Amino acid sequence: MKKLVLTMVLGLFAMSANAQSDAISKYFEKYVDDQSFMHLNFSGKMFQMIAQIEFEDPDEQKMVEESLGKIKRVQVLGKDKDVDGRKMYKEALGLIGKDFEELMSLREDDKDIRFMIKEKNNKIDELFMVMGGDNEFGLLSIVGDGIDLNAIYKLSKSIGMEGFEELEFLDKRGGN
Repeated sequence: MKKLVLTMVLGLFAMSANAQSDAISKYFEKYVDDQSFMHLNFSGKMFQMIAQIEFEDPDEQKMVEESLGKIKRVQVLGKDKDVDGRKMYKEALGLIGKDFEELMSLREDDKDIRFMIKEKNNKIDELFMVMGGDNEFGLLSIVGDGIDLNAIYKLSKSIGMEGFEELEFLDKRGGN
């Protein structure tokens, strides 16, 4: 489970959002001090520092600045023992506001995974992923200043980042 959550975090670093909903923030706060949960928190400063790394290719440099440099916060919460993941999954989904739209859902083995986004002007304002299974739970929230999914896809392709194959349709459409 930890591998799955960490893979999602690494693969989704480049997506961002604008303002974390109070309900989602409270949900994280509810479990962040519980030692039985794995919790990762990446500040916006870390992404600003990564965005300052100089690339030889100016196009790659621009894509990094336009994507990673805008991320304000990434939080991950997970547990893979002694947890009613299905109950927590439903609880987390119940807290998501009506301004979120489903991006993708997946049922695999004994778990459900749902990606939700809040967007404005074809830019991602917030990405929220929740995963619940018989005995595991995971939550990912990415918040920032808005990002073009096409830039994320092109950046992931140019640096060999896996996990963005689902965005290939953007290349054919010429953008968001």
